Amino acid sequence: MIMSSSPAVPDRTRVPADVDRPDEILAGLTGRQLGVLAPPLLLALCVFWVARPYLPIPLLIVLCVPPVGVGAALALGRRAGLPLDRYAAAAFTHRRTPPVQTALPPSGPPTVPGWVPDVQAAHRPPVAARPLAGGVAPAGAGVMAGVVDLGDAVAVLADVDATNITLATGEERAAKVTSFARMLNAAAGPVQITVRTVPVDLAGHVDAVAAHARRLAHPALARAAAEHAGFLAELGRGRALRERQILLTVRRPAGSARGGRDAAAAQAVRQLEEAAGLLATAGVRVRLADAATAGRIVAACAHPDLPPPPDGATTTGVVHATGVRR
Repeated sequence: MIMSSSPAVPDRTRVPADVDRPDEILAGLTGRQLGVLAPPLLLALCVFWVARPYLPIPLLIVLCVPPVGVGAALALGRRAGLPLDRYAAAAFTHRRTPPVQTALPPSGPPTVPGWVPDVQAAHRPPVAARPLAGGVAPAGAGVMAGVVDLGDAVAVLADVDATNITLATGEERAAKVTSFARMLNAAAGPVQITVRTVPVDLAGHVDAVAAHARRLAHPALARAAAEHAGFLAELGRGRALRERQILLTVRRPAGSARGGRDAAAAQAVRQLEEAAGLLATAGVRVRLADAATAGRIVAACAHPDLPPPPDGATTTGVVHATGVRR
């Protein structure tokens, strides 16, 4: 009988949660942190070396501490989940961005569309916005999906229903988590999961409830429906209502597949359809966004704090970030 002295291989291998964490190079610091910390340290060293023959040591320490402290704060600090240096760079870029951006008309200076509220920022005129997408077109071949043209890539969107795991039993919770894990493990490429809040306009729903209330035969039911419509109308007037929206986005480079853009769009649609089939086992419904819906989603992402654009306004043509920077 042949005996093997090799240790048993476990069936499962634990993967650390911080697998994407940057490598530590020196003293527990990453390359990015060392790059941020090195310039102020060199500046303080130069000041100390040059001024040492002329100034006392306490005054040299006072001169060297501020740059070193700022560099250490930028390299080691975090704000809103981001490294402080990236947060500061993003804040600087945000402040330099013109507050009013709009689509560039065929001729003349940029103008704000009529459906955007009046802007009290006349001290800085509007500028042409950077296009978010070159357009939204149907996927074709009988597929009810919209393809967002990103220039060098295409993207397909899907709207996902939410599910409450905390209210489920232990077995139901385990089944849902298993379905989510299968969806992520089966992904053939990168998938973006977006959870956002969007404004809600109850005017159409209120009108539908009020119209249906007038057709009810029983007076008590008609009165209850009318009171519910009045409650919804009052609720919409008293506060800004928002709802949660969950989106799945699959992006494919246009040149990554043989056949160009059509093949890349077909791959993205296929991946979303596979994700929809796997999430269906968890009771989660996934709806592919058609061209009109995808156009409205992209346009709403361009100006999340403004009223939604009219239906059909951005389903074709270039989609710009039209709006006002807060």
